[in-house]
Amino acid sequence: MLVGLPELSGRPIFVSVGSQLTAHGGKLLSGSPDRGTQIHAASFVHDRHIVLDSYLLSRPYLLRLILVHEIFHFVWPRLGNPARAAYEELVSVERDCGARGELGESAALSKLSLKAAANCTNDNRRVRWRDYICESFCDTAAWLYAGVGRHREFTLGQRWRDRRTEWFRTVFSQGRGC
Repeated sequence: MLVGLPELSGRPIFVSVGSQLTAHGGKLLSGSPDRGTQIHAASFVHDRHIVLDSYLLSRPYLLRLILVHEIFHFVWPRLGNPARAAYEELVSVERDCGARGELGESAALSKLSLKAAANCTNDNRRVRWRDYICESFCDTAAWLYAGVGRHREFTLGQRWRDRRTEWFRTVFSQGRGC
């Protein structure tokens, strides 16, 4: 199901399935569609656990996108500071040049949250920026490695896609931990 991923190493990641997943008050809920915000999946990096919504099982393309995205939440903290800083710089250049679009819903929503935080405290903006960088990283990995050629959420311009592709190929040319 997940061919084409770069070589990743680390302890096993447990994957489970829940129905009607929502996030509410910092908690993952299953079977409570009227409480919280609907989500496709959740990752618990410290516990090495991913929870996927059961409806994904009947949507293979979306399942691959979401699962690869979630796996890369485990990769992000193990990249190390220099690689994370280099990715942040890559995305900072996109922002400074006015690049529009993103490579997934999570990054697109985080990007919108950044714009909404223009009048927030520096700490709040900094947290939202870090969240956006991580979501951008995970969505880019899903775009590259899930084997889904086209999707309505792949809206980032080709020039910027090419730059991200080159960054990932360089960083993941040798195996990485997750």
